[in-house]
Amino acid sequence: MKRDVVNAPDRSQLHFVQKVREFFSFLVDEGFTEIEASPTQVIYRNGGIEVDVYHERLSYEVGGGITVAGICYAISEIVCVSDPEAASNYRNVMATTPKVLAAGIEKLSVLMQCYGAAALHGDPHFFSMLEEQRKQWSQEFALDVLEHQLRPQAEDAFRRRDYSKAAELYGSIRERLSPAEAKKLALAEARK
Repeated sequence: MKRDVVNAPDRSQLHFVQKVREFFSFLVDEGFTEIEASPTQVIYRNGGIEVDVYHERLSYEVGGGITVAGICYAISEIVCVSDPEAASNYRNVMATTPKVLAAGIEKLSVLMQCYGAAALHGDPHFFSMLEEQRKQWSQEFALDVLEHQLRPQAEDAFRRRDYSKAAELYGSIRERLSPAEAKKLALAEARK
């Protein structure tokens, strides 16, 4: 995934490219070739798989991912498939000094080697797990939005004693109801 580097400040003193080459040298051993390098991004490719290591232009975050068939998977997604707990604790490192940048790149390299091996080898099962994970996240997000929209409407309908409407709305978010709301749903269903 190509990142915009227009008007980027001079980062040559941070030695980003050199540190990526140092900590991601394992990719060369895996058959990857560096295809692009700039002060904020290094991209490696092996066949249809690309590895992107970047230093965000505005936030200075160090991150990376793997792209296959035009679909980019962030390191956080890759880690989450194998170890959701580790993924929940992962955050991109914000680096503005050479020392912190090197530590962030090294951390990213370790994560890529530990959790990304299947992706780096093009394992179709691993990519199907990534897609399933995205599908689940999408469904959870949709339910979050629905819950946020419907809960106040359901509470209002219950207060107005429009039990039919309250039952319909509470029923739409049944999996997300608190114990008190579940009781309201049962009452509304009994009274509609």
